[in-house]
Amino acid sequence: MKKLLLVLLAVIVAGTLGFTACGESEPEAPALDPDKVYYLKYIDWGPEFWDIGVRAKEWIAEVEKRTNGKVIIEAYFAESLVKRLDTYRSLETGVADIALYVLGGNPGVHQLNRVIDLPGTGIPNERAQMEIYKKLRDKYPELDEEYGNVFVLRMMGLPPEHIHTTDKFKQVLVPEDLAGLKTYANILWEEQISAYGAAIVNPSPMEWYTSLDTNLIQGMFMHWNAVYDVGLLELFKYHTIVGEGGMGMQTIGWIMNRDSFNQLPAEYRKIILETAEEWQEPSLEDSVNTAREGRAAAIEMGHEVVDLTPAQQQVWFDLSEPIHEQWIAESEAAGFDTARDIFNDMMDMIEDYK
Repeated sequence: MKKLLLVLLAVIVAGTLGFTACGESEPEAPALDPDKVYYLKYIDWGPEFWDIGVRAKEWIAEVEKRTNGKVIIEAYFAESLVKRLDTYRSLETGVADIALYVLGGNPGVHQLNRVIDLPGTGIPNERAQMEIYKKLRDKYPELDEEYGNVFVLRMMGLPPEHIHTTDKFKQVLVPEDLAGLKTYANILWEEQISAYGAAIVNPSPMEWYTSLDTNLIQGMFMHWNAVYDVGLLELFKYHTIVGEGGMGMQTIGWIMNRDSFNQLPAEYRKIILETAEEWQEPSLEDSVNTAREGRAAAIEMGHEVVDLTPAQQQVWFDLSEPIHEQWIAESEAAGFDTARDIFNDMMDMIEDYK
């Protein structure tokens, strides 16, 4: 990664930044004007007090410090500028410049990149997901090309997702227990769990608490970090742990509008890239620590926490297998001829982390 970053920065200084999907040269970086201040907008659909929001504010402050106050990033949390479902499109069109983004969070975009989000693939943890996704993007340029007028500053795996339910439902151990459940979940699960009588209902993060409290939903296929860090734990009673890597992990990180980046002098571009990379490790540490704290808090509150046996876990993994083939078929139908190759390479990479 460091080697790649150095190469990239050298390209920036030369004024021919290779970020475009088609590989064309970008406009030459503008000369540094010591009196000019650049203002950027950062959007985050979550609250500013959770780990992700706290780290974002630290990063924003560091960018301002290292640019001597010449790059000011204005942060908009809790969907205060745009709704979560509009995150990617608002960034692509320049409504905002930098965003917290979850792959698949905006319907209709990033079909190919969602390979890394497929449930039940066996990716063991957030770091493995981060590294595998980077390797795939390095090998298959069509993954980055799918981002269009946006590029990745940093991406990592979200924590493993498990099954959390309220006292208005019951403990879910096997798919048959899903009957009648309304749950927040990765939309990729929709066909599989609906076959067992469950329905996916995905309110915005700012509506999670009230949706659980008013029984709009009774469960979440969710990681401990959101359950604990956003203050939802008191609304749950049952927690079903589906192995080390859970039922799957989604992918989260910062993305940036290319035009917004290209307007910056080379010195400031370098700072944006370097600091985003530096903030990756603390974010990974937060993720692991918060998940551990969340589980401990649930046990202390007297919740029922059940760790599924390997045989019980396999039932859920088997349930996810048709999702893999469906993703390949849909991706190929959308014109991505390398979809199966990407999937197979990913599964080979996962074996190296087991």
